[in-house]
Amino acid sequence: MRMIRALALCLLTCAPAQAQDVAPEGIEQFRPLPLHQVAAAVSERYAGRLLAADTRAPRPEERELGAELVYQFRLVTPQRNLLDIRIDARTGRFLSVSGRGQLAARQAAQD
Repeated sequence: MRMIRALALCLLTCAPAQAQDVAPEGIEQFRPLPLHQVAAAVSERYAGRLLAADTRAPRPEERELGAELVYQFRLVTPQRNLLDIRIDARTGRFLSVSGRGQLAARQAAQD
């Protein structure tokens, strides 16, 4: 009987750690916008052709603005300038636009 008790005690103390099926707090609330929706917003704001789209980690200054994930787009304008556009994947907010010809490529807001 002692042997069974000792064996049971050993088995209980050696139980595997609880699985981490529960997501850390805040992860479940993070829902990035669909890439095609954000790409459409870029095309509405800037004339040109989208060359590439990628997901990136936010830069420190973007993280300070609350960005957790960034969509980065490369767009060639009708004047053949290359724009690098970074957008908050969760909110769709334009974080930065760099490159020559930004003003020439900017389209008027359509209401």
